[in-house]
Amino acid sequence: MAGIYVYNAVQCPMEAIHGRQSLMHNVISAGMIGYLGVQTGRLGIPFVDPSFVYRNRAMSPPQLAFLVYGGLSGGLAAFGGKPL
Repeated sequence: MAGIYVYNAVQCPMEAIHGRQSLMHNVISAGMIGYLGVQTGRLGIPFVDPSFVYRNRAMSPPQLAFLVYGGLSGGLAAFGGKPL
């Protein structure tokens, strides 16, 4: 439950600075939380087979987490009607 507060604490200042809501604010917020969570060992990467990381050394697990968490958040924001 505390995760939603962290997410909003990261996302809301970006919206206040730019003066509008944007799908990219959601992607960046969730991506940063996913990146830091995987880097510190507090989160896993959903929907990704662990062997993918071993086979593809060009992408580190935190980078992959940024893509997955940011993509999930961006998809939900798009379904919610947020503009780019």
